[in-house]
Amino acid sequence: MKKPDYWEESIDFLQNNDKKLAQIINKYSESVLIGRSNPLETLIRSVVGQQISVKAAASVWQKMINLIGELNVDNIFLVDQEELKSCGLSKQKTQYILNIAEHFKAHNINGESYWDNREFSNIYDELITIKGVGPWTVEMFGMFYLLKRDIFPLKDLGIIKAINQLYCVDGAPLTTDQVIAISDRWKPYRTVACWYLWRSIDNEAVLY
Repeated sequence: MKKPDYWEESIDFLQNNDKKLAQIINKYSESVLIGRSNPLETLIRSVVGQQISVKAAASVWQKMINLIGELNVDNIFLVDQEELKSCGLSKQKTQYILNIAEHFKAHNINGESYWDNREFSNIYDELITIKGVGPWTVEMFGMFYLLKRDIFPLKDLGIIKAINQLYCVDGAPLTTDQVIAISDRWKPYRTVACWYLWRSIDNEAVLY
């Protein structure tokens, strides 16, 4: 586990630039984004968490770990596909997990050095080629493994819900352009802003 080195400075910046967001930050001041040290885990957790609640994803994940044991490529390939699916995964998600494992094996990805000194855009272009890994999943990887400070997952339903709850004044859902305009005031710390927006709508902290 690792904490972003920009966390404290980002809090000061966001509180000074957005008074509404500052209220959420103050309420959840003890919460901190924690990154994982295993890139395979972050990617697979992101796939598991697609379109389900944090609580449901945690349940599926625990069943997977009970089945697989230590999470690595070799152990994933030792598990029967139907057994993996029985953990609560759809057929598609099961295949996506295998696709990720195959990519890691083909590229001999086994440590942090693989990602060092690479632009996020370059990593994005690589990971998006894996079937089942879409923009949102890569964004979660950027936020929770690479700890990039300025990622804004525009298609994340939780983020959109939280922004509407916080900034909507007339009851009509905010347009995409309005959401983007609001997020612009958080640059270059949109990752941190999103973290607190998630906390405002979920009792459990998001961790991929």
